[in-house]
Amino acid sequence: MRTAPVLAVLVCHDGAEWLEDALAALRDLTVRPRRLVAVDTGSADSTPELLAGASYLFDAVLTLPRETGFGAAAAAAVEHGEQRWGDPGSWIWLLHDDCAPEPGCLEALLSVAELSPSAALLGPLCLHWDDPRLVVEAGLSTDAAGHRQTGVDGTELDLGQFGHNTEVLAVSSAGALVRRDVWTALGGYDPALPLLRDDLDFGWRANRANHVVLCVAAARLRHAGALAAGRREPHAVAGRRLTMDRAHGLRTYLVNCAGGAFVAGLPRLVVLGLLRAAGMLLLRRAGAARAEVGALGYLVSGRAGLLAARRARRATRVLPARGVRGLLTSRLTRMRNAVRGGLAGLIRRRVQADAALGRLPAEAAAPAANGSAPAAGPGSPSAGAVPSRRFGGLRRSASAVAVPIPGPAGQPTAPDRTRPSPRPRGGTAVADGTARARPALVMADVNPGRLFREVALAPAVLLVAAMAGLAVAVNRARMGLDLAGGRLLPPEGLAATWASYLAGWHPVGGGSAAPAPATLAVLGVIGAPVGSPAVAVSLLLLAAMPLAALSAYLATRAVPVTRRVRALVAAGYALVPVGTAAIAQGRLDVVVTYLLLPPVLAGTVAVLRGAPSGRTGGWLRAACGTALGLAAISAFAPVVHLLVLAVALVGFVLTPVPRSGILRRTAGLFTIVLLPLGLLLPWPAVVVQRPSVLVHGTGSVVPEQWPGWASLLALDPGGPGAASWVGVVLVLAALLAALLRPRRALLPGLGLVVLGVAAAAVLGSVPMMPLIGGASRPGFTGAPLLVATCGLLWIVLVACQADATASRPWPSRRVLAVAAGAAVVVLAAGAVLMGAAGPLRPASQDPAVAALAPSLAAELARDGMSVLVVGEEGEPTRLTRGRTARFGDDAIAPLRSTVARHERTAVALRTGQPEEVEAALADVAAIGVEFVVLPGQGPGAAAQQAGGLARAAPPTSDGRPVLRLARPSPGAQLFGPQLARQARSGASPPITAAVTAVPVPASPPTVAARVAPGANDRLLALAANDQPGWHATVDGATVPTVRAWGHQVAVEVPGTAVEVRVDRSESARIALLLGQAAVLLLAVATALPSRRSRADET
Repeated sequence: MRTAPVLAVLVCHDGAEWLEDALAALRDLTVRPRRLVAVDTGSADSTPELLAGASYLFDAVLTLPRETGFGAAAAAAVEHGEQRWGDPGSWIWLLHDDCAPEPGCLEALLSVAELSPSAALLGPLCLHWDDPRLVVEAGLSTDAAGHRQTGVDGTELDLGQFGHNTEVLAVSSAGALVRRDVWTALGGYDPALPLLRDDLDFGWRANRANHVVLCVAAARLRHAGALAAGRREPHAVAGRRLTMDRAHGLRTYLVNCAGGAFVAGLPRLVVLGLLRAAGMLLLRRAGAARAEVGALGYLVSGRAGLLAARRARRATRVLPARGVRGLLTSRLTRMRNAVRGGLAGLIRRRVQADAALGRLPAEAAAPAANGSAPAAGPGSPSAGAVPSRRFGGLRRSASAVAVPIPGPAGQPTAPDRTRPSPRPRGGTAVADGTARARPALVMADVNPGRLFREVALAPAVLLVAAMAGLAVAVNRARMGLDLAGGRLLPPEGLAATWASYLAGWHPVGGGSAAPAPATLAVLGVIGAPVGSPAVAVSLLLLAAMPLAALSAYLATRAVPVTRRVRALVAAGYALVPVGTAAIAQGRLDVVVTYLLLPPVLAGTVAVLRGAPSGRTGGWLRAACGTALGLAAISAFAPVVHLLVLAVALVGFVLTPVPRSGILRRTAGLFTIVLLPLGLLLPWPAVVVQRPSVLVHGTGSVVPEQWPGWASLLALDPGGPGAASWVGVVLVLAALLAALLRPRRALLPGLGLVVLGVAAAAVLGSVPMMPLIGGASRPGFTGAPLLVATCGLLWIVLVACQADATASRPWPSRRVLAVAAGAAVVVLAAGAVLMGAAGPLRPASQDPAVAALAPSLAAELARDGMSVLVVGEEGEPTRLTRGRTARFGDDAIAPLRSTVARHERTAVALRTGQPEEVEAALADVAAIGVEFVVLPGQGPGAAAQQAGGLARAAPPTSDGRPVLRLARPSPGAQLFGPQLARQARSGASPPITAAVTAVPVPASPPTVAARVAPGANDRLLALAANDQPGWHATVDGATVPTVRAWGHQVAVEVPGTAVEVRVDRSESARIALLLGQAAVLLLAVATALPSRRSRADET
């Protein structure tokens, strides 16, 4: 066997798992090194015994302390060789204990070195340890952020594209062949980098010293990359592996870059590092975030020795920094590789999903690895080829990716009793002594045509595009960003929405301390990115159809059916009459349910089935994500919360799971049940105290009626915006599916249908009075019918599955698919024909949307007075301060006495009797009402004759008459003794205009006034309802509050000069809101998708 003038250095550290293969590979080399020295750095496993057993291979075996780094171990071996043999060889070949060179690896490296005299550092192609068909590294580079770049996808097949030797910035230390004189001149690997990035730094220094660094395509080496994969501990570095890897990457860039790049790079990298750490925390990659922060601390603390290292490199530097700029990875190249990697990953997932359904792609299978590298002798093309230099970093990724497709299960081979081999023999040993077949690899092209088909023509893209087109047709009459009408009152601005949600007292209905609905928090969140809740709600309504289709499509990704079937089912869901009717009628509560119900049901099923194998913590992420979606639904439609909980409880009892998953399922169930309550605090208390919220949900109060059993069975909730017959096609499709392919898996869908129809029947047939008053009325059946729709579509989806238990042959599935497609066409036609109807319109373009005259609205906002809007008979009366009614006002629970008082006022104003009108106007004037909007022209004439208490004002935009009261009460008034006694007695406010009081310039809920001396028994009355929580002080001493006019809060004032303060205690609400914020942060952090790997924890 030929021997080459090479000193081979094998560095070992706890590598017994791979060392046998490495030793076998060294025995099979076609060219042997002159000297082979093994260095064991304090291995604690069986590495010393293995080296002793193979002592015949080595000329020397050195043992060094456990904290010795790779570079120090290699330097010790070289020094030992020079002291012992004088000339151990003109080349040094560095090897790891987890690498196994192919037999011709060293010969190929030496052949290229002989033909390229300027090459001082050469490295082989690194192949995957378990599957040498895959290339994992073809040279090294770095970018301006210190990230290691290989330019090779981890699943890139070796199909001959590596046909040329390439000039690179550096090569891996595993298999690196370096000229001994260059090693000596450069001082070997940097002692400051005992591990991690030491090879990248050495290659960069070699390039700057005007030496050529080559990646030799003909040389092949299998490399496990145990340290990078976190499969062994880096005892040579003082810190976590991920932190030191990142720190050494930053140091390598900063000590080798140009001077200007160093000066600008240090602050730039600090800022980018902090931003990157924040991003990692959002992705729940705490280990990676800790590594970023730790690396920055390493730099700024001075431990990196940047200035000293740059001075040391000047002695060997020949080329300027721009001489190696083309070998660095540019930002453009990194972005291109990232985009290409993302697209390749998309194609890989598509191929794997299709293969799981039994649809193996038509691409050719990847060739089996034969374990031999291309010839690299003097006559070989790759050996004699002129090295190519790639600018902008390493080579681009290949135009094809390999997709691992698992082979048939349950076919283990005989126990593996073969001798160790330098390459795998076609299988991987498993714990039971059998061999597991290597997954088959299928080629998938990453070319423009394939990308166009997989991206632009993907079923999900076509689905969203089609639904977007239909949404434009359906919403053709309501295009605008200020939609209102039906159940949708105009939302407030972003700041006002958040202020209303956080406030403990609301100027609605004469003042209410009830919690604001959680819908305001949801609107505040979705309105923040676009700057306005009104814009966010309008976009949500206009894009509801494509969003619902996408939601349903993504929710079915775990179902083993083709993407086309999922898209067809999702289209049917998006076109269901309930959705179009909810949009047309401005029912935001049903629209939110329409968008979020599919993923919430899918998440509930995922939690009940337990975490997928290999996804530790996946159950908790699914449970928290489901709880977040359910909380958003419950904020608008609390009844759906009860329905989902019923599904979860029944599923928990009936779904069989292994005993090991019971604890996870139980914790997941409690998370789904309890976490939404914490996310909605303190709103659930209102739902418990006022059950009418369950029936009517949130939104403006509108007339409702029972749609009838025929409509329910046709999925028609009633009202404009939906064809009353088109929903029948979904019912017929589900019946056909059940008849063609009956199976037990259809039962959950049937259960959802029964639950949804039963809940709709209860809501539609049990009238209840709305929260803010008005005649009792049934609830809208839309939300429960969405549950039933999900059940029907589940039946269709399950019937389209292909498995061995199907009771019908394939033709039945094609019949079902055709029927489903026809149903979608019918649904689309109904949506286009009937969906444009309904009261929802842009408020600025539709005079039917009631609004005060601009001058009155401006005066109302300036003076802080109130407006009373009297409803038609059976409809509620609304009282708001400083503005007209806005979204969320109807969900703020008023006092029960307030509802009754407003009803009496409305009846008096509708009847038009002068005495009753005068008393009603005096009563509302005492609570701060300046304008009264009447329901029609009839009562207005009598009201305007009410003893001079009111006069006509400009009508509203929809023509309703408006009265301006002559003497409305401001936010607070100081009554004299006579008027104070009358107010405390509980009598009605006086009608005569001669009775006056001293106005106090203040606005509830906080009133502070300094009162001058006067008569005793005075009374400071606020234009606010009296309810628990008011706190009053007189000259700092707490005094009890009293009632004025039977319902307003007031404080008795003595005859001396005093300072009176009235406010409300907010401590309880603040505590609840802080608890809600803490629960929300925890839930969001847990539910965020994570790319966390074992490497993040090492």
